[in-house]
Amino acid sequence: MNRPQAAMAAAPKPAALAPSADAADAAIAASAASPTAPAPGPAAAFAVRTPLWARIGLALAIALLVQAVASAVFIHWLFFSNPQEVALRHAMFRAFMHVYGIQPSPWRRLLLSPLATTVITALVVGAVTFPLMRRLTRRLQRLQRGVQALGNLNLGARVAVEGRDEVAALAVAFNQAAGRIETLVNSHKSLLAYTSHELRTPLARLRMALETLSQPQLPGRTHDAAMTEARRDLAELDELIGTILLFSRLDAGGTRVLDVREVDLLALAAEEAARDDVEVQGDWVRFSGDERLLRHAIRNLLDNARKHAPGSPPELSVQRTAGGARISVCDRGPGVPMAEAERIFEPFVRLQGRGDGSGLGLPLVRRIARLHGGDVRYVPNPGGGACFVLDVAALDNTTAATPRRA
Repeated sequence: MNRPQAAMAAAPKPAALAPSADAADAAIAASAASPTAPAPGPAAAFAVRTPLWARIGLALAIALLVQAVASAVFIHWLFFSNPQEVALRHAMFRAFMHVYGIQPSPWRRLLLSPLATTVITALVVGAVTFPLMRRLTRRLQRLQRGVQALGNLNLGARVAVEGRDEVAALAVAFNQAAGRIETLVNSHKSLLAYTSHELRTPLARLRMALETLSQPQLPGRTHDAAMTEARRDLAELDELIGTILLFSRLDAGGTRVLDVREVDLLALAAEEAARDDVEVQGDWVRFSGDERLLRHAIRNLLDNARKHAPGSPPELSVQRTAGGARISVCDRGPGVPMAEAERIFEPFVRLQGRGDGSGLGLPLVRRIARLHGGDVRYVPNPGGGACFVLDVAALDNTTAATPRRA
């Protein structure tokens, strides 16, 4: 084998190793559409041998039996330890029965014995408590079936809440946990499906740029344009992936992902505004929150305002509120129809003809605001355009502010 042939044989085959964007897109969408079946384990073969009601009844019967034996021993020690007193009591009892015309009978003596009284008491208690125990165990069995259904990926499984006791509280807690799991799983499925769609466009553009660069005898201007486009697509991919990962982490981790520390909100807003020479006005507000996430939220709002109103700088203000702070970012762009005022905060929603952003900027701002005990909303700018009002609360309810202009 000559040297060129050996080099060709040793060269890797990228087409066989790296799947195309379409294949990756289809694989991701398929994994989002069809959940993985749970592997069978020891829990699937678990069966209850002794029902709870039977164990409670057995425990009650043993307790009553012990009580009967203890009562019999105590009564015998108290009343029958002295033979003379025993004979006197027997004579008094026979005289009492003779006065009332009652004939002595072993059955009457048995019914009046402590053991017989205990057995009758046990029967009465059992007749009363058995329906209550069966009702309790049926509720637990329904709760068990709900847990098994949720474990079998039936995310809509819920159990009925009956009564106001501990079992009802357990059912409420199960329904709440199942609801959170269903919301989280559906959110992750949607995010995965949307991600496969969003990654497709920059990957396709990057593939075209690479095909252009692979052409022989490419003019220098065309080469530079293709390289610039490839770098832009890589930057867009990096930003999109970073935003998706942050959104998924916040959606899954909740408040556990927060790094709470004291934040100077006006200084933070001024740092972000300085990137675009935007003037900031408002109050000095120091409160406890996640500085990195708050910075990300302000940056997203400023980028959104700059994207939709490139001809005029946005207006940024910070105000003190009773429990935290309010951040307002206004622009002179086309604004948002009031019918779409809430829809724009949904992931991957874009208004028609409003650019090609990731569709995660405003949903991420809302998620950050709600993790800080607040929210974000859209209001029309009185001078024309859009205003986004971000309310955040101090996570430890310690907020100090003094009016000052920046």
